[in-house]
Amino acid sequence: MLTEDQIHHFRVFGFIVLRQVLNKAETEELGRLADVIWTAELGHQPTEDEHVSIAPFLELHPATFPMIEDDRFYTPMVQLLGQDMIWSGSEGVQGTMTRRPFHHWHADRPGPQELGYLRIKIMMYLDPMRKDGGALRVIPGSHRSPFHEDLAPFQQRHGLDDPAFFGSPGSEVPCHPVETDPGDAVVFNQSLYHAVYGKAGRRRYVALKYAARPTSDAHLASIKRFSPYTLEPHERIMQSESPRLRAMTEGLDELRAQAEAL
Repeated sequence: MLTEDQIHHFRVFGFIVLRQVLNKAETEELGRLADVIWTAELGHQPTEDEHVSIAPFLELHPATFPMIEDDRFYTPMVQLLGQDMIWSGSEGVQGTMTRRPFHHWHADRPGPQELGYLRIKIMMYLDPMRKDGGALRVIPGSHRSPFHEDLAPFQQRHGLDDPAFFGSPGSEVPCHPVETDPGDAVVFNQSLYHAVYGKAGRRRYVALKYAARPTSDAHLASIKRFSPYTLEPHERIMQSESPRLRAMTEGLDELRAQAEAL
């Protein structure tokens, strides 16, 4: 359960770090199961320098599936998103996309129209992450207006090979490096600007995503644009008898129909 200080920190700065949510044995088991899922999907065990990104992820194995409603993740999400929140999928990633050592500044859900709809991503890194070795860097408060709009040029330069961000290299932009050890969880607002520099080697993480229940056409339009899979959960979730999972998927058929009609 989050403290009032943690909730306030998240709302003001856009992120929190939950230290040692999983113990050493649990983290090692998650890494082992992640390798099982990656291997099953690839058809071979991924090499150390091979990039693989799979979504959905936790839903694919009966032993990882329960993480979705584990108290250590579920309860904080209810505190931040409300009892009627919805599940927005999971990811399992190893390696570095295109083998580049960077992932330039961007927001997953950019633009002022996105700031009124809260979506949260929880990153569980399976390897130690340090500032210059692939740790997530965030710009605290960049999920809030007008700061978010001030950083719109960052989003526009995100896909360039060697962009300048207000005249500086991406690695020199003022930020907070979120350094973590296996077992830690990084919880952040998906409208927060973030980046990674110095990525190398076997960089692995598992991500869980939750969202506030959409209550307007603008919310549904955002889901349709960025994450239509949110309204079509994996069959393992839809067939579950868990009250928590059933609550997170209740009414999604109607919401999907509304989104398709937009």
